[in-house]
Amino acid sequence: MKPIREEIVLSLDVHSVDRLLDRDGSPLIGPRIHPEVARTIRAEAAEHPKGSRFRIRVGVPSADLGRLNEVRAAIGSHFQEECADAEGEIRALAYKGRWTFLVAFLVVGLVILANEAIVSLFEGRFITVLSESLIIVAWVTLWGPAETLLFSHFPVRRARDLARSLASASVTLKVTETDPAPPRTS
Repeated sequence: MKPIREEIVLSLDVHSVDRLLDRDGSPLIGPRIHPEVARTIRAEAAEHPKGSRFRIRVGVPSADLGRLNEVRAAIGSHFQEECADAEGEIRALAYKGRWTFLVAFLVVGLVILANEAIVSLFEGRFITVLSESLIIVAWVTLWGPAETLLFSHFPVRRARDLARSLASASVTLKVTETDPAPPRTS
C-alpha cells in the first residue's frame, strides 16, 4: 500500500486575476494562464518528488476573490494541455526511435557485410585498421537511435507526470498581504 503523500502548497502572488490570465497573448478561446505564471508554478513543483500532490494558492487583490472558478479552470486547462502535448511527444519519440533504430541496424548489417568482404579479399595492416574502423563506425551508428528509443522519453514522461499532477491540483485564492498600489497618475 502506497503511503498517502502530504499535499504540497505552491504559492504565488499576482497583481490581479486579469494579469494571471493570458487573454491578450493567446488567440485561442478558452481559459489560459500567462506563460510566466505557468513557468513559475512548474518550476516550484519540479523541486518536489514525483507523485506529489499539490495545492496552488494564488494571492490576489481582495476584489478578485470571487473569481476562483475562472482561475481553477485556467490553471487546470493549461496543465491538461501540457500533459496532452507531452503524451504526443512520447508517442513521436517512440515512433522515431523504432524507425531510426531499424534503419541504423540495417546500416550496421551492411557495414559488417562490406567489412567481411574487404577482409576476405585483401590483407595487410591498412586492411586491418580499415576493418576495425568500420566495425566501430557500425556500432556507433546505433548509438543515437538506441539513445532515442531507450532514454529520450524519461524527461518527457517526468514533464507529463508533473503536468498531470498540476492539472489535478486544488486551487485556492487568498488576499495578498498588501494589495498592489493603484497606478499613479501624473
